Amino acid sequence: MRKLSYTINLRKFRAIKTSLVPVLFTEHQFQLIENKMSGKKLTPSEKNEFSRAVSKKMNAINKILEKETGGVFIYGKEKILPKRLVKSEKYIKDFSRKFKNKHVLISGSFLHAEKYNDIDVFVISKYDKNDFHEGNFHINYLTEDVYNSLFFASLKKMCISNKKIEYFKITEKINLDTFISTYQELFNDLNRNFKLVKTSLRDFLLQASYLSKKQIIDSCDIKQQIAQILRLKRPKEIIKKIFVEVVVLGFKVKEALKTMKEMTKKYAEIMEEYSQHRNYYKEVMQPFQEVVSIES
Repeated sequence: MRKLSYTINLRKFRAIKTSLVPVLFTEHQFQLIENKMSGKKLTPSEKNEFSRAVSKKMNAINKILEKETGGVFIYGKEKILPKRLVKSEKYIKDFSRKFKNKHVLISGSFLHAEKYNDIDVFVISKYDKNDFHEGNFHINYLTEDVYNSLFFASLKKMCISNKKIEYFKITEKINLDTFISTYQELFNDLNRNFKLVKTSLRDFLLQASYLSKKQIIDSCDIKQQIAQILRLKRPKEIIKKIFVEVVVLGFKVKEALKTMKEMTKKYAEIMEEYSQHRNYYKEVMQPFQEVVSIES
């Protein structure tokens, strides 16, 4: 069964069930749509029925919606500069013709900031392709599995899209181990003044908002937070505080304690072996020890 070219809001969909069943869908077909959109696995026969009888109707409904909006869907409008909104609506139509039948989005600093480097255009494709620049435009190819990523959950909050976006379940694996790894990478980038530190900081902030059950931040908020942190004389201190807060509030005590004790032991061993970097490892290890102190 092919990847769906549309999404629906399950809460709203369920609210209008009496208007859809049995006029457009049978009770069984309605249940299939619910299961599909909530990420439940369909049996081979259900997949066949969905593809044969349900998906065509859903695509037709989506096409009608696209015509009603002129094929332009705006998200996070309140943060988008009016002059950029007008330009973006034109650009999205142009790129929709260029990348026919593809999901195209415009996002990034161009929408909300007076100063920007380029205009980020995202093209969702079945196959991975190399990014390229075309004038002021940075064309980013993304494969369809991006829909279920934390990155897309943030991107869709403020963007111009040629397709309606409402719901995608985040299936990307983001757990305590993932967060620790991102923290370590970010700390290393900050220590080396690595030029791509903004990328690792963005990943860290996104994961922090997700794991602490807070609202996922959009590209405008991320840019502001990154700028605020990197302007600090000691940005590592705020990173360590964020790490401790997320681990303490976002994970069960038993899991947090076990993992932090293991990390503390691991870094103690590393310091013995690489004593010349003792101060650096000691600083990285500090929030692990703080979590242990709080949770014990």
